Amino acid sequence: MIHHRLMSRRRLLQTLGASLPLISLPGFVTAAGQAPKPGNILILIELAGGNDGLNTVIPRTDDAYRRLRPRIGIAQEDIIGLDTDIGLHSGMRALGNLWEDGALQIVQGVGYPNPNRSHFRSIEIWNAGLGAQSQSQRGWVSTAFAGQAPQARDADGLVLGGNMGPLAGNGRFSAMRDEEVFVEMQQNLPDAMHAVRPQAAASPLEHVLDTYESARITGDAIYKRLRTSPAITFDFPDTPLGQQLRTAARLLDAGVEVSVLKVVQDGYDTHEAQPEQHADLLADLSRSIGAFSEAMKQIGLWDQTTIVTFSEFGRTARENGSGGTDHGTAAPLFVAGGKVNGGLSGQPPSLTNLVEDDLVHTTDYRSVYAALLEDLWQITSPELPATAPKLQLLHL
Repeated sequence: MIHHRLMSRRRLLQTLGASLPLISLPGFVTAAGQAPKPGNILILIELAGGNDGLNTVIPRTDDAYRRLRPRIGIAQEDIIGLDTDIGLHSGMRALGNLWEDGALQIVQGVGYPNPNRSHFRSIEIWNAGLGAQSQSQRGWVSTAFAGQAPQARDADGLVLGGNMGPLAGNGRFSAMRDEEVFVEMQQNLPDAMHAVRPQAAASPLEHVLDTYESARITGDAIYKRLRTSPAITFDFPDTPLGQQLRTAARLLDAGVEVSVLKVVQDGYDTHEAQPEQHADLLADLSRSIGAFSEAMKQIGLWDQTTIVTFSEFGRTARENGSGGTDHGTAAPLFVAGGKVNGGLSGQPPSLTNLVEDDLVHTTDYRSVYAALLEDLWQITSPELPATAPKLQLLHL
């Protein structure tokens, strides 16, 4: 039973289209080098299931593409041409517009050595950012922010969809999922538990109590900003991804200070009947990113915003017998924002030099993380292969 006092908060928070956070572990994590520069905002979009990169960014003049995909290959008339050799799926008009504006970079052939084709294991590798041999459960954002997190902020990161992923680990990282649990925790748990707070520091109970205290401080800060900020109506797709990004826009418009926001779009495990399903996903992705970019321009944050997509792996280069594709390796990812260096980076993977029908990656995913961390917050990435070329994602 929720009391009337809690319901009044719920009515306000329902304007967000999402619930407020269940806070993870408290405290600040370490930073390598200088303190991160405040103000920049990273939006991570997980394409869960393994996005088929070849039908997203299409090698339209490569004859091998047609040989590998006689049934599910995208017809020339359904491709948005970006240059003489590649194009986007026709459902991605909003991303095509960002490309024309110079605000979209496509990083080609992203993957890692010794690729794993398990959904669960490969997304762990992407989340940790430490290579295929690592067993770390800590996210690359949490690791990078260890030491000196951005100052004067309400949270280091907020997860609006899916699991904690890149934000997993100690720090001011929160998951905005269940409003009732959050409100009950905010209103009831800290007060009840503080009455028996022990005097000894660093005990297991002390750590638990500090967790609740951090949760309440973070939640109250976000609530106060929302309460004093009039809601602006943003036009987003009525889809799970669209609504997560609308919530992100609402939080940022309210002045919530956060460095990283993570959302998720499910459905990319397209083993059969791929064309229609994949077309719907890509259209939703493109429209949602387009709507978010317009919202950021409206509230004056576009130049501070960088949007990055990622997926646990690509798909096989060759179509399967069910009109779909199977678990693969490398795929492109998108980087969009007001200060993004538009164009192509990395090399397209060969469609004739395949390994077990899989593409050989040409860009290590850790190069993307390293470039983001350095450009946004002047953080030096650990675990970047020495041979990996530096990506120029942003112009600063």
